[in-house]
Amino acid sequence: MCLSSFNLMSQAIVNIEDLRREGEVGFFTNISANLNASRGNRDRDFYSVQLRFDNNSKDTESFLILQQSERKSNDKLMDEATFMHGRYILVGEDAVNWEVFIQYSENPFRNYKKRSVIGGGLRYELSDSARFGAGLLNEDETDLSGQSKTTERFGFYLHNSLELAENIALKPTIYFQPSIDDFENDYKASIILALDFKVNENFKITMQYSSFHDSDPPMLAEKTDESISTMFSYNLN
Repeated sequence: MCLSSFNLMSQAIVNIEDLRREGEVGFFTNISANLNASRGNRDRDFYSVQLRFDNNSKDTESFLILQQSERKSNDKLMDEATFMHGRYILVGEDAVNWEVFIQYSENPFRNYKKRSVIGGGLRYELSDSARFGAGLLNEDETDLSGQSKTTERFGFYLHNSLELAENIALKPTIYFQPSIDDFENDYKASIILALDFKVNENFKITMQYSSFHDSDPPMLAEKTDESISTMFSYNLN
């Protein structure tokens, strides 16, 4: 089990590539929690709780992530956010793996009421550290005004892990999700740069920069969202 602290509000998107337990066989449970509070002219509270399950074998890998967040100001509820992601991977004998996934979120922080995604595709091992993914997904979004939009998208991603020193690794990830019907004018793109500092076998510090761009965002939302975050994790195993 791993207990970690992180700031969900500083993350533009959830980077699935950094959440995989690739090559690890067994059943794993992960609990993460974060609490921020300030007192003065205005009292502010923010909390986030995440529960995760992994079940990996030689031939298949799967995980489920459940996350709940809440923000209050002067004891008044301002926003709630819910996130769920499930993924199933068929591990091939060669460099190609196949995967399917489902995702659901309610996130007024990003100015949409709810968003659900279902999709699948292939994941190709370019090298020992680099991965490329390509597939199709169906996206259903509802903004805060109640307007819904369904979009069929291509999904591409590229991930690598570069060892800068014995205990330092740079992990860049790029996502690109264009609409099948309107490739040039309707797309989502993001870049995530994570820097991992391994203090010892159990303790790790991660600094992350992310930039997310939506060419056709929900009503009142900005097209580009940037964030910087720091995560401390300790493995209790």
